[in-house]
Amino acid sequence: MKVLIGGQIEKGGTVIFCVKAFRTLGIELEVVNYNEHFRISFVNRVVNKFFKTPYYFGVKALNSVLIERTEKFSPDFVLLFKPIFISPKTVEKIKKITKVFSWYPDFILFTKTASTLFFRSVLLYDAHFSFNFENAEELKKLGVKNSFFLPCAFDPDCHGPSKILDKEKTENGSDIIFIGTYAKERRSEYLERLCKDGYDIKIYGNGWEKHPKNSCLWRNGCIQSKVLHCGDMSKTLNLSKITIAFVRDHNKETLACRTYEIPACGAFMLHQRTSKIGEVLEEGREAEFFSSYEEMRKKIDFYLKNEDLRKQIAERGKNRVFREDLFVHRIKKIFEVFKELR
Repeated sequence: MKVLIGGQIEKGGTVIFCVKAFRTLGIELEVVNYNEHFRISFVNRVVNKFFKTPYYFGVKALNSVLIERTEKFSPDFVLLFKPIFISPKTVEKIKKITKVFSWYPDFILFTKTASTLFFRSVLLYDAHFSFNFENAEELKKLGVKNSFFLPCAFDPDCHGPSKILDKEKTENGSDIIFIGTYAKERRSEYLERLCKDGYDIKIYGNGWEKHPKNSCLWRNGCIQSKVLHCGDMSKTLNLSKITIAFVRDHNKETLACRTYEIPACGAFMLHQRTSKIGEVLEEGREAEFFSSYEEMRKKIDFYLKNEDLRKQIAERGKNRVFREDLFVHRIKKIFEVFKELR
């Protein structure tokens, strides 16, 4: 089997993990990194602030490379991650050579993360896979025949339990930790309230400079202004007692990559309750869930006092995701669809 993958390759990113998963399965790969052939210009960013749906110009070189590499490599199928820079003509040309699939992480009706190129191409793909369940359903409403919910997963070489030195136990860690990008919604509101209620919190991730500078989180040094990847993330999770996981409400998320990465690292997870989380982990046995601030705080208080139970739940959660939620498992699903469409 031969597969061509296209995507934005970044440190600790989904595309890298998927490339590794394909190779683990013995698949011959050709990889096209969008970043090597296209960068969004300053002018393009400014112009797109005035559009509901972004339009990206200057993508001709990237699209030409995709076509040329597909013609030369002749893969069994092409898998494009979030193909918002790929034109309809490119999809049509690739389809004359082989099957072409997309794997989309966001919610299609939150148009600021999509593009006019993608919307014009939607019906041309042989199949769409979506991290987001709502996205898979919306694509069907747009007329897509083959739309599949295929959530994120984790990479075992990146996300796994870390050995903690005694020195590190005293120098780092916190009672409560959150690792994720800033968003002016439930995550920033609840974490700010926890800070005001006197809890020991540390926050890692992008964009937290947008949080008000007069906030409790800034005053108390909770915001670390640092992004964590792989080993660093695993070690920090294992140094802390409770890891809170939020989904992006504006993006209609029901599951996030952290849903799998946190338990994979052997950390205790307190996850925002959604319609899908119960299908991944069993509440009270493999993770804990919350629907409101009051429920979240009540469970934090309980599990801070019950270390043994906390560790048992974390261990069961880790075992569950290692059985079912590796990126290798997701890639196998893509091959099942490919065989049905062949």
